[in-house]
Amino acid sequence: MTSKDKRNHEISESRALVRHAFGLAQSLGISKILVQVEEPGDFRAIENVRKSENVLWLARDPELRFKLRRGDAHIVIPDTGLTRLSQLNIALFQAVVKEHIALDESVVCLTGVVGSMRLDTLVIANPKRDFPWFKRRDLDATKTVVGSREFGRIIDIALRFSSEGREGKAIGSAFVLGEPEELHSHLRQLILNPCEGHARKLRSIHSEEFLESLREFSALDGAFVVNTKGIVESAGTYIDAPAKKVKLSAGLGARHTAAASITAHTNSVAVVISESSGCVTVFHDGRAILELEKPKPIPRPRS
Repeated sequence: MTSKDKRNHEISESRALVRHAFGLAQSLGISKILVQVEEPGDFRAIENVRKSENVLWLARDPELRFKLRRGDAHIVIPDTGLTRLSQLNIALFQAVVKEHIALDESVVCLTGVVGSMRLDTLVIANPKRDFPWFKRRDLDATKTVVGSREFGRIIDIALRFSSEGREGKAIGSAFVLGEPEELHSHLRQLILNPCEGHARKLRSIHSEEFLESLREFSALDGAFVVNTKGIVESAGTYIDAPAKKVKLSAGLGARHTAAASITAHTNSVAVVISESSGCVTVFHDGRAILELEKPKPIPRPRS
C-alpha cells in the first residue's frame, strides 16, 4: 500500500468513526459530542452527519475557533503531545468548569493520537461518574480557582516543561496559584528570591520571554508562587503547611504532599510536575483533581 493509499484509508476510517459516533449519540439520546478538531482535518465530515447535536470542539490551536460554525463552543488545550486519555481528561474538566457540559451529563468523545490527522478513539464519558474529582459537592468553589486564564497557562507551562525538560534532564517542580496574602503564612523562602525587584510585566507567566527563566529557576528546590494575575511572586519557595487534611495516591512524594497541603488550608490550586514520571497533577482542597500523563513530542511537518 502506497503512502497515498494508506492516507486515504485512514481518512475513510475517521469518517466511518464519525458516522457511527453520531449515530450512537442519536440512538442513546446524547445531545453533545466532543471532537478533537485537528485530527480529522475535515470539518465537512462532521457537518455531513450532525443533526441537532451540539458539537464541542477540542483544539490545540486557538485560531481554529474562527473556522467553526457560529454558536459552537470550543475548548483550547495545551499544544503538547498529550495521550488520548489526557486530552479527554483536560477537555472534560474544562467543559464542566466552563459549563459547556453538565456535571452529570453523558457526552460522546472523539479523539486520536496528537499529530496523526485521524480520529481513532470513541469514548462515552460522564464527568461525575467517570472522574473522581467531580464527585465532590464544592464544584462552585473549584470553579473560582481553575476557571481562570492563569490556571490554563500554568497547565500549559507544566506540560511543556514535562515534555521538553531542561538541558536534557527531567524537570520536577510545583506552581501554587493563589492570593499571596492568604498563602504567606504557609511559605518560607529557601534562598534569595530570584524574582524580587523585577518589574511585574517581566515576571508574567504569559510572557514567552520569561518562560526560559522559569525553566532555569525550576532547578531550584521549592515551588513557584503565582498570584491570581499571573505574576510570579517567588521561586525557590518552601511550602510549610500541615498535611493532616491531605489525601494522596500511593507513590507520590514530598513535593506532591506539600502542594496538596497548601491547597487544603487556602483557596489555592497547585500544579506539580513529577521529576520521575513526568506526570502533571493538579491539587485543590487537599486532593488531586486532575492528573495528566507526560506528553510525547508532537510530530511537526518539516518546513
